[in-house]
Amino acid sequence: MHAHRLTLAALMVLAPACADDEIPEDLGSRPEDEVMLVDSPILQHLAAALEDGATLRASDLYFAERLRFTAAPDPSALLAAQASEHAALPPLAEPATLKVLTYNVGLLNRWYPFTHVGVPRYVERRAEAPARLLADGWDVLFLQEAWELADVERFAAEAARQGYAIYSGSEDKHAQHGLVILVREALIGAAEQEFGEEQFAAQREIELFPGPGIKRGLIRWSFTHAPTGRRVHLYATHLTAFPELWQERDVQARVLGGRAKSHPDGDVVLVGGDFNAGPYYPEDRFGSAGEEVLAGWWHNAMMYPLMLHYGGLYDSRSALQPADDVTRMQQLLLPFALGPYRDEPLAGRCDGIPHDTFTGSDCNSLYFSQYGATEYPARLDYIFVRDVERHVRVVATALEYTEPLDFGAAGNFELSDHYGQSATLQLE
Repeated sequence: MHAHRLTLAALMVLAPACADDEIPEDLGSRPEDEVMLVDSPILQHLAAALEDGATLRASDLYFAERLRFTAAPDPSALLAAQASEHAALPPLAEPATLKVLTYNVGLLNRWYPFTHVGVPRYVERRAEAPARLLADGWDVLFLQEAWELADVERFAAEAARQGYAIYSGSEDKHAQHGLVILVREALIGAAEQEFGEEQFAAQREIELFPGPGIKRGLIRWSFTHAPTGRRVHLYATHLTAFPELWQERDVQARVLGGRAKSHPDGDVVLVGGDFNAGPYYPEDRFGSAGEEVLAGWWHNAMMYPLMLHYGGLYDSRSALQPADDVTRMQQLLLPFALGPYRDEPLAGRCDGIPHDTFTGSDCNSLYFSQYGATEYPARLDYIFVRDVERHVRVVATALEYTEPLDFGAAGNFELSDHYGQSATLQLE
């Protein structure tokens, strides 16, 4: 979820004293904090892009004054390494298939002082989303931006019809984080299930008050996978938006990574959500805030390696072949010019941009109507995997729900302002 930039500016006037928790209180307490960037295959590309990068540790990445980017952090080697490592794994003997989807369903509709924020066409889309999503054969769904309890009830009713169990956290906190996990009931073994809900200490506080009542967090669901007997831990999340809020987002990633890494090595951990940052941005300046061109995108590229570093995770999208964030950005985007990008999605280039990488993109009509010409297109939505003992194989990934649907008299438009990200896994 984003909110309109002018709205955020108004809120800053209303709440000038709100302080953001940008430095983790326990920074330095974990071994991952002390790793030198140049010594980590996951973080090396950050060192190469930073002045004094050879002297920096992971903990330094949380201090704005220590980060002087001289080039775009290029994760190409990291993306390739994940594919190579996965390709070297032997086939599983008797695997069970698990089809996973993460999807920001974009059902925001909130009033707060001076303004309203809502994703376009939420009325028509909320009526259609539960039946469409749960009829498509997913085994696990991580959903974001099902903010209202009424939407949870719609998903719960459809879940009962389609044979799914559902978890959305507590009633009082759900409306702040908007997260839902659904699991096909037949996959849940008899062993005890565990559930958890957490709100991050690092927040953009004005999102909660006087803003639209949002407080970022995570929910967790742990169960034993009935076909294999494997313990599986599911985490759904939605990190803070906007490039200038990279510090809050990176602190949240460190917390989430720590939770994912806390489970026994024989268990499987899946993390799905809208992380609001891509792995790569070719230029530090792109998009507009009013008539000004935005700067500071290179800081946003830190979220992705930090998730892998702190969580012991890999990116399912990069398991079969290196994810193509770098090549898509470099080949398909024109240098930013406000007029062309504001007048037509991605300056008229959408017909030449395959729907295979960017989950947040002006090529989505709902996204363009809200954020046109304000942000890079990017891969914002991920399914991460922690699998220390190698019980998982990725067999397919894809972007989902990319095409406009027929909503009758309301017209043709997408099911959400994001595209979904899927991963088909084998599990033993």
